[in-house]
Amino acid sequence: MALDKDRRAFLRTAAKLGLSAGALVIFEQACSQVDSPSRSSSVLATPQSRVNPTPQPRVTPTAQPRVTPTRQPRVTPTRQPRVTPTAQPRVTSTPVAYPTATPRIVPDPVVESTATAEPTVISTPHVTTPAPDDSSITDQRVRMGHLLRRAGFGASRQEIDRFLDMGEEKTVSFLLEYDQVDDSDVDMRLAALNLDPLDHSLKDLQRMALIRMIYTQRPLQEKMVLFWHGLLTSGYKKVGRGPYMLNQDELFRRHALSPYDGLLKAVAKDPAMMIWLDSRVNKKNKPNENFARELMELFSMGVGTFTEFDVKEAARSFTGWSLRKKEFFFEENQHDFGQKTFLGITGNHDGTDIVDIVMGQPITSQFISGKLFEFFAYENPEQEVLAELASTFNATGYSIKAVVEKILTSDEFYSKKAYRAKIKSPAELVAGTVRTLGIETHANNFGSNYVTPMGQELFNPFDVSGWPEGGEWINSSTLLNRLNFVNAVSKGNKRAFDYDLVTSLKSNNIKSTEEAVDYLLDLCLDSVVPDQERAVFVGYLNGLVGGDNSVNALNKSRLGSLMYLVMSSPDYQLG
Repeated sequence: MALDKDRRAFLRTAAKLGLSAGALVIFEQACSQVDSPSRSSSVLATPQSRVNPTPQPRVTPTAQPRVTPTRQPRVTPTRQPRVTPTAQPRVTSTPVAYPTATPRIVPDPVVESTATAEPTVISTPHVTTPAPDDSSITDQRVRMGHLLRRAGFGASRQEIDRFLDMGEEKTVSFLLEYDQVDDSDVDMRLAALNLDPLDHSLKDLQRMALIRMIYTQRPLQEKMVLFWHGLLTSGYKKVGRGPYMLNQDELFRRHALSPYDGLLKAVAKDPAMMIWLDSRVNKKNKPNENFARELMELFSMGVGTFTEFDVKEAARSFTGWSLRKKEFFFEENQHDFGQKTFLGITGNHDGTDIVDIVMGQPITSQFISGKLFEFFAYENPEQEVLAELASTFNATGYSIKAVVEKILTSDEFYSKKAYRAKIKSPAELVAGTVRTLGIETHANNFGSNYVTPMGQELFNPFDVSGWPEGGEWINSSTLLNRLNFVNAVSKGNKRAFDYDLVTSLKSNNIKSTEEAVDYLLDLCLDSVVPDQERAVFVGYLNGLVGGDNSVNALNKSRLGSLMYLVMSSPDYQLG
């Protein structure tokens, strides 16, 4: 039977990318669900029943394709005021709505890494996006899985069971009060790596960060460290070797949930930031404006909330803030002690005064509350949601902890609009997969082999604006590398991914292939899977074992193939 034109074009696109038809559908659908995932309310309410008699179609928002993955750096050479060039849009491959049935999913594709390849832009037909479902998730296990992914990096089945016994309210308290939690195990793991403390290479920094994400008993603390690295950005490519980036990482860990004014003042004196944004060369006779500008534009108030005059006055206030012996040092003879007028307030301001004035601006509470909400819940929060968070922020002395608690206990956080509504960042995908499956690893080269090719080079973002967000995580290059990672995990090897799923199934008294499928769907997808999709997984595994549907017929290779299918599914790519 002849294929129609749309079908033939789709298959040609898959061939160009080196993907099976099913694999291309999986990732294009994953990207298409980010803005408004459409899910059956009955499935979310009772995942064990897997009832979905009328599954909603996944549709694609109309979007203009963005071009060029390479972004121009916004930080200029030392001693020159930063002039921000016109940003070049970055390409992501645009999701496609296919007119025909979903092709058969083929596991374990042969995928070549194309980290430097130009993404292929696929045209998108116009479709209508349904309104997102704002009703609440009611199933407690689904809610707990959602909480532990967003406020951490996911959890094993045993961890979820433990937190369910604890209850949702006490789990949120446990996550927030991390100072009371012993995290010495992760410290011992890091010590066992015997890394050179004087080297602090980019590879070692990335390895240490991923080990913490995977094995920490303080997941919210590490999630906040990742958040601050993406907002209060510095980069290894300019800061270089030495203690700087590691010390900044520890600063974010200490201040993960601190009041924001204290964190900003600490960051302003942080050597890595002072090198990255040229504060160390900010002299009274030649003020450098880089840090002053980014303090307002990227760290606190946003674009269009200040004037060039404010930038100049703020830069004067930070003059004399320098480095000596790799530590912050105030050079009194290089500080401008004259009167400055900043955001309408006149005085003999220094850098600390500038931070205080910025924190007093009404827009600041809205800005940081919005950043936090989008990181934990969903993009473009409603104005009333932002207003409530901003009020909490101001009423508690700029407490990040209070705002995060408000988010994690809000109806919006547990709404179906928030559930699986964000594409996992590469670090979240890698750390979350290893943590969820209970894999033992030293994470050697995980940064360079997996996370960076997916588009997130830890400790080394594109420029001062940090890493991509949302749909920008997916293009034809990063898509292939996500498949490469899923494929590597599903194959498994003792050096990188040491785990035994067969033994895990038997220890959980799983006796049949159907129960094995249910186990993996519970582990990876909260069991929120339509009946017809579950039937595909069951039929595929039964086909592998040739009619012997007992757990005794399963081995690592067969379970690995099933795992590949599950982790390649659109929902698994969404956090």
